[in-house]
Amino acid sequence: MTWGVVAIAGVLGLATPLLVRPLLRRYGVADDPNERSSHRERTLRGGGVAPLLAIGVGYLLVLALGNTAAVGTVLLLAGAAVAAGLLGLAEDVRGLPVMVRASLQLVIGIGAAAGLCIAFGQQWWAAALGALLIAAYINIANFMDGLNGISGLHGLLSGMVYGALGAFSGSAWLTATGIVVAVAFASFLPWNLTRPGLFLGDVGSYVLGASLASLAVASAMSGISLVTALAPLAIYLADTLVTLARRAARGEPVLRPHRTHAYQRLTDTGLSHVQASLTVSVFSLGAAIVGVLIPLAGLNQWAGAAVIVAIAVVYLLLPRLRGSRLPRKPQTALVDIDRPAAIAPRVDFYPKRWIVLGASGFVGSAVADHLVAAGHDVVRLTAPRLALMPETAANPISVERALNSDDFDALVRAFEGSDVVINAAGRATPDSPADADLYGANALLPAFVARAASSAGVARAIHLSSAAVQGRRSTLDESLDTSPFSPYSHSKALGERLFLSFGSPDGETDHVVIRATSVQGPGRATTESFRHIARSFVASVAAPGNQPTVVSSIDGLVDFVTRVGGSSGPLGPIMLQPWEGHSAYDVLSAAGGSPRILPRWICTMVLVVVRGLGRVIPEVAGAGRRLELMWLGQDQRSEYTLEFPAMPNHVLVGILSNREDAS
Repeated sequence: MTWGVVAIAGVLGLATPLLVRPLLRRYGVADDPNERSSHRERTLRGGGVAPLLAIGVGYLLVLALGNTAAVGTVLLLAGAAVAAGLLGLAEDVRGLPVMVRASLQLVIGIGAAAGLCIAFGQQWWAAALGALLIAAYINIANFMDGLNGISGLHGLLSGMVYGALGAFSGSAWLTATGIVVAVAFASFLPWNLTRPGLFLGDVGSYVLGASLASLAVASAMSGISLVTALAPLAIYLADTLVTLARRAARGEPVLRPHRTHAYQRLTDTGLSHVQASLTVSVFSLGAAIVGVLIPLAGLNQWAGAAVIVAIAVVYLLLPRLRGSRLPRKPQTALVDIDRPAAIAPRVDFYPKRWIVLGASGFVGSAVADHLVAAGHDVVRLTAPRLALMPETAANPISVERALNSDDFDALVRAFEGSDVVINAAGRATPDSPADADLYGANALLPAFVARAASSAGVARAIHLSSAAVQGRRSTLDESLDTSPFSPYSHSKALGERLFLSFGSPDGETDHVVIRATSVQGPGRATTESFRHIARSFVASVAAPGNQPTVVSSIDGLVDFVTRVGGSSGPLGPIMLQPWEGHSAYDVLSAAGGSPRILPRWICTMVLVVVRGLGRVIPEVAGAGRRLELMWLGQDQRSEYTLEFPAMPNHVLVGILSNREDAS
């Protein structure tokens, strides 16, 4: 290797942003700040094209200038870096589905690790571990790329360490490739650290992760101690893995953006971006030096590993030592209430004025349109935007305090003179994290509606909830028993109890909770998604296939809600949307699919695994629940089947088959 390669890689790294910035600005490739960001201004991203080009060209020049003994190794390293960079570029410019992105990252890892395994004559289990490390570290580098300078310094220092390891071990290819990586990222630092700033983007963080992980795998497979090979990556690995494990243990969504990495918490203690990045780099360099001492000074490998772990522990404790405290774990408690008594009949009850809260949503608009078509006086009301911290959501005192607001007073005035209020507002996002907006919309708003309806003298208040509150129960019913399995279902279950407990104690206002099942309708995204699944290879049901399904029609729900709202007969405090008579097999077939019937024991085993993953990765819980409903369905039992019969079977069939004459 000559200094010419270093110079060319450096020039490319420095000059490329001059050409790239106008293109990024033209196509709007930029990051906007949000509550989880460490930056405060809109900043262009995608500057990682510079180190991508510098590494790609630099590696080729390394080969051209005489490292022919390791052609295969350098080509594999170049291939992994370039492929990961192009994948990141596609994510920056167009965006990719998570599964596609993760699958391609694993393919890159498998290709590089398998090739290196062959090149160095290692066992195939080493290739499997190497593939996982490369795919994982691509993501880890992306997770850690949240401060100005942090990734550039990581690439610079780690590249130099691998270059030094190559010199000590006599591996010229490792020296050359390590220095190329170091120069490529060092040359990006001026662009990242000076105004107006430029972010690596996914293209740059993917290149960084693939380059360093591939160098670590190649180093280990060439005979360098595994501890030494991984030492430069130790702090990044510790920060990410401990953060993910902690979030999983706390029941937090591990795959969603957050600000609880150690490096992020360091900035919360008053350190600037550069100071926090330098802190991370100092600890990384310390771990790397310990790793280098193993071959250089004969340090015992296990002793070296223990010291590196100690360095990582001190790093992880540093935010706490500087005063950073994590937010309290979200609570999953529910308000403890007695089941309200059944609602007595209202003789000669003919409601004239109806209010539909949330009438711009899918269900609310359908209910309002149906009432208008029936000749009723309907007021479409926009729900107030409320917030309730998940940590205090189950505390009645916190809810009571929230009622002392202008929003509540405005709601009372809006309800005055109406006969029936229907709350169809809320956050219908099953995969939503536990945040103040979710609990404000799904838990606090029902309490507002219940108390406001009583204060305004409304005859009947109806709150639309979800059967999801009962979770995996074999039979859905109309009891207070709930088994929420996600922040969404917990917020809905809490909303039911707050609605029933915050109404009028004198009982002059009827308070009815209606639990909707899996409602489908024309134009709804979930219905289109259901059709895609039904017509795909995954469409299947557990034997025997005739188990009842919770899939239902918007027509059925609207009919049920409006009949309950205008009923003069007895009602329950909780009422379940009537089952429309279809099986799990029926609805997939109606949506155009040809579902396979799978052995029930196979489905049960898969669901056990998915539920286990869901406890660690909350995002999996929602997908697992949807899979369970597709395979096993769920029975439904209502005490009011005779008084409120379900819609005819053909209505749901028409919706799922996309026929215009569905109703």
